[in-house]
Amino acid sequence: MLKYFLAPLLGGVIGYITNDLAIRMLFRPRREIRIGSWRVPFTPGLIPRQRQRIAASIGSVISSELLDPATLRETLLSENVMSSLRVKLDETFQGWRFETRSLREKLSEMAGEETVKHYGEQLCVKGADVISEKLVAADAGGTVMRAAMNSLKEKHGFGLLTGLMDDSVTQNLGGRLNRLIAQNAPSFLETEISRLENEWLDQPVSTLYEKYADKTEPLKERIMDLYRLVIEQKLSSALAAVNIEQIVTDKINAFSAEELENLILSVMKKELRAIVYLGALLGALMGFLNLLF
Repeated sequence: MLKYFLAPLLGGVIGYITNDLAIRMLFRPRREIRIGSWRVPFTPGLIPRQRQRIAASIGSVISSELLDPATLRETLLSENVMSSLRVKLDETFQGWRFETRSLREKLSEMAGEETVKHYGEQLCVKGADVISEKLVAADAGGTVMRAAMNSLKEKHGFGLLTGLMDDSVTQNLGGRLNRLIAQNAPSFLETEISRLENEWLDQPVSTLYEKYADKTEPLKERIMDLYRLVIEQKLSSALAAVNIEQIVTDKINAFSAEELENLILSVMKKELRAIVYLGALLGALMGFLNLLF
């Protein structure tokens, strides 16, 4: 009678131990063991030994299947995300109505004082250059000279001076004026843009909000449209530049063997223990069937 209990019990113990040992051998030993020049088989464990391949595989799966451009685009443009974004915009704009701090202080809190200063300077310099280039490209000098000549003709008729100022002379003077604009306008415009910028930055946010309250809704829509445009047209290139696959691979490779083991066990501990118990159950069943056959 004892054998009917002993054989399944022994089979169950063997199944439990072998499965538990097999799971432990996935992670242990964590380092290679050598006796002289001979490497002890199964050292290090399977996962430490294949860590680079596993990391590359996980990185590939995450970047191509979980965080691929199509999936992210669909998620980021979903109705729930768009609704949440709109609610967040509404809350932010409403908060500005009661913000007593200046725009400079608010921006400095969000991005840092040095960042605000840097981009403010860049705005002045680049804005002045762009406006100057646009003025020259639009032949502002020629336009001014032609307007001046027309004004002289209207006031004084075709006198000696206006008679001498034919189209070629007017064009030549306009070209010189354009060169003067290109040389002197940037410094003047930079000073004016800086003055206007400081006026804006030093005003309370609530004052600016009240002044442009009628433009908040169009601005919200513009922000939403810009968000859609970025996601639809720039997401793929952004993901390619970020290279999620390489980031995940490098991160996993940076884990120590112990950290990697703890990470996997934190995710699959219950499943791995279930495999051990299943091994015990199958061992007991095989022991019982061995008695029958």
